[in-house]
Amino acid sequence: MLTRTRGAVLAIASLSLAACGTIHPGSAAVVDGRTISMDTLDRTAEAYCILTASAAKQQGITTVSNSEVRRQAVVGLVSVRVARDLAQQKDVSVPPSAYELTSAQRDELARSFPGADVDELAKAVSDSREVAAIAVGLAEKQTNQQATSENEAQFADLGQNAILAAFADSDVSFAPRFGLDAKGQQRAATGSVSVTPDDLEAPVDEELPASQRCS
Repeated sequence: MLTRTRGAVLAIASLSLAACGTIHPGSAAVVDGRTISMDTLDRTAEAYCILTASAAKQQGITTVSNSEVRRQAVVGLVSVRVARDLAQQKDVSVPPSAYELTSAQRDELARSFPGADVDELAKAVSDSREVAAIAVGLAEKQTNQQATSENEAQFADLGQNAILAAFADSDVSFAPRFGLDAKGQQRAATGSVSVTPDDLEAPVDEELPASQRCS
């Protein structure tokens, strides 16, 4: 079930991560000294839960692991920051129109998920699209060629590899509670063996508010 669930998560979490450095107490992750707070992760994870559960339902999957989605959400939050940094370093410019949602698309989200925070849903989707657009832009810069419908997938892979390689220079670290190893892969279902006192206070799935549970 975990493998099928992972496949339903947004494309933003498709990159494997290289993690190093130390984590600030109470942080979800740190990228080059910049903190991603647990509050930010909670909001993002709720959006991921809604979008992932919807995608999973279309595939006939009725249960989505909240822990898995939260790990994917923190990976996504880190991915977009590293991608933006790399784009700036490489002088790659991606117009907002390439990834921002239109008013009509936001309205569609609101109709599809009544009562949900449309701003957070839109941010999750646009972040995913931004990483993809940056990846293609990086590949265009590297090859000095324009992406076309024929080579866009190849360019996306090339750019994603460049983003992945940039993690080594971004001093990325995750809170131990997520159980992510140096490659961003899950160590164990319950998280890391080594935790800080602050991590012992982290809620388990059953203790999270209903809005943060995917199953």
